[in-house]
Amino acid sequence: MTMKDKETETGTETETETETDRLLEALKKKRQEKAVVHFFKDPFGFVRGNPVRLAYISAVIGACLILIIYLYGRAHEGWSGFVAPFDAYILAGIATFTPTALYLYIEDKRVRKANDEFPGLLRDLAQAKRAGLTLIDSVLLTSEGNYGILTEGLRTIAYQLTWGVPFEDALRMFAKRYPTNMIKRSVEIIIEGYRVGGDVGEILKIAAEDVNELRSLERKRASDMSPYVAICYITFGVFLLILLVLYKTLIPMMTEAAKQITGAGMGRATIVNVDAERMKMILFHCGIIQGICSGLVAGKLGEGKVIAGLKHALLLASGSFALFAILKLMPNFLQLHI
Repeated sequence: MTMKDKETETGTETETETETDRLLEALKKKRQEKAVVHFFKDPFGFVRGNPVRLAYISAVIGACLILIIYLYGRAHEGWSGFVAPFDAYILAGIATFTPTALYLYIEDKRVRKANDEFPGLLRDLAQAKRAGLTLIDSVLLTSEGNYGILTEGLRTIAYQLTWGVPFEDALRMFAKRYPTNMIKRSVEIIIEGYRVGGDVGEILKIAAEDVNELRSLERKRASDMSPYVAICYITFGVFLLILLVLYKTLIPMMTEAAKQITGAGMGRATIVNVDAERMKMILFHCGIIQGICSGLVAGKLGEGKVIAGLKHALLLASGSFALFAILKLMPNFLQLHI
């Protein structure tokens, strides 16, 4: 091979590498654009694909709010406006965790809908298989029905089976698409029975009965625990009412008594040192803390998970924040009723 041929070959390889890099860069850019479009079209689907993204979004929201609060505090010395610095940071914290709570709430509703529709899907699939149809025909026939949120996933299984995808792989992809404990448990039962060569129709029937029993137990548990969740809300409301009475009666009475003692020259009594604003702030923080704790307890009692109480915690803490914000902006609020 001559020197000229080597140079030509080297130049060709360089051009090929450059073209490959250009294509990879274009593909990467296209994926980024697709991710942005997906986020605006279906934000919850975008987060569901990788829940870590939600942590990034919440962190950005929190950082922006804290920065705004800090800059506002620097520009307005004394915070004579709506809230004090610490109160503003509490508001920023509530706003930061709101996307997470909203996502968990929507995802929980999605899981419940999937679990509600799953027993009927298994029952119809078992009936079709026991009627003498092949497995593929049974799935194709059943996929024509309406099973709510599971309909699209069932039709995907039907397409996959017609394309030659193994039944086990199609079921695993279905369970990955709807990752509820009930569906994953049933899919494993069906796969194990299918592997050992059992009657698929009978296996599906057993799985449907198992799911029905589990759903019945879950409904009974939810029904039994719902009064305790209501108690958490009621006790928090009573606690807020007590704080309101203290805010509107006890603190003004102590402040007025301190003024009278000071004016009468009765010495340095302890009550003279009453700081009304500090006491109001303590009551406000008590309301926030009680709201967060009551919400987390409500989630644990109602759904068996502390993280499920995040939505309750944010709701109750927001209610407490709103009450004290109204009391600060409108000092005469409920004055005639206390």
